[in-house]
Amino acid sequence: MMKQTPMYQLYASVAPRPQDFPKLLDKIGEAMAEDFDYSKQIANIQAPVLLVAGDSDLFPPSHAVEMFGLLGGGKRDGGWDGSGRPALRLAILPGVTHYTMFAEPMLAELAVKFLDEDVAK
Repeated sequence: MMKQTPMYQLYASVAPRPQDFPKLLDKIGEAMAEDFDYSKQIANIQAPVLLVAGDSDLFPPSHAVEMFGLLGGGKRDGGWDGSGRPALRLAILPGVTHYTMFAEPMLAELAVKFLDEDVAK
């Protein structure tokens, strides 16, 4: 069934062994079964961060908002001139799933804008 997805099409176009796609899916499944709660470690990230999620993603948008808060976002008003904004951004893309995110033009637009920003503190 997964061979009919864009995920497989991309994998098959770049993987040295496309026949190993089931192994990749098994490893993804194993990783998803593990507890990946990094909420204690996330606050230690010092680099600017762009968190992007879809409103129909693998995890609820509230989880992305929680991570944004743990990184220091959403704690105060950014100010009329934006000078109080943190060096991170949060985007929840409408109508986007975990599987369609890579093809969403808005993702590239957000990423380029974020990378071009001067967020030095």
